[in-house]
Amino acid sequence: MLRNKLILFILLVLPVISAFSQSAPATWLELEFSKKIVKNLKVEFNPELRLASGFEMDSYIFEGGLSYKLHEYLTIAGYYRFENEYNYREKRKIYEWESSNRLAFDAKSGFNLDRFDIQIRLRYTNGADFDQTTSDKASYLRYRAKVDYDIKGSKLVPFISAEVFHDLILKEVEKARYTGGLAYPINKSNEISIYYRLQDYTDTKTSLNILGLGYSLKF
Repeated sequence: MLRNKLILFILLVLPVISAFSQSAPATWLELEFSKKIVKNLKVEFNPELRLASGFEMDSYIFEGGLSYKLHEYLTIAGYYRFENEYNYREKRKIYEWESSNRLAFDAKSGFNLDRFDIQIRLRYTNGADFDQTTSDKASYLRYRAKVDYDIKGSKLVPFISAEVFHDLILKEVEKARYTGGLAYPINKSNEISIYYRLQDYTDTKTSLNILGLGYSLKF
């Protein structure tokens, strides 16, 4: 059992080491706070801080919304996001803050298979995260699949996920995110996690390496 845990840990850490050896990764800090209002309805608040390589300020995000469980296998949700990014203006040769507002709507489902927890999410959004390839006027469908594994006798939960961004205006896949990490539930209300994420663009050879930390609290 110990050998299997060590092998799993090495497999998860290797991509992070590789990312550091190639270039310093970006750092994303994600928080998630949620509280059930009535049966099947909960409110969420998800602030986030994104730092570029070298820990320079990149952007900060405030996101909040509601999710409602329609059925055992179907949850719908809606979110509003405010994002402020520190952008370099080539013409003026200075950095300036640029703000954006965005709405997102989710349909989520999932099921358990033996010790695997499989989650599927379809998200529509009227904008995209700031990066070198996206436009504020774009609309996207985002397809995400996530798998958690329950290790017998351990509180550590390894997970992997893949998410694809489909630009509805250009009618093409713009980028994809591949994530692997570990979550640790402190108790029923608190959980921390660490992950490595590769953000890959379809129209450029440049990829973004991301090292992320997460914390969630259920009131």
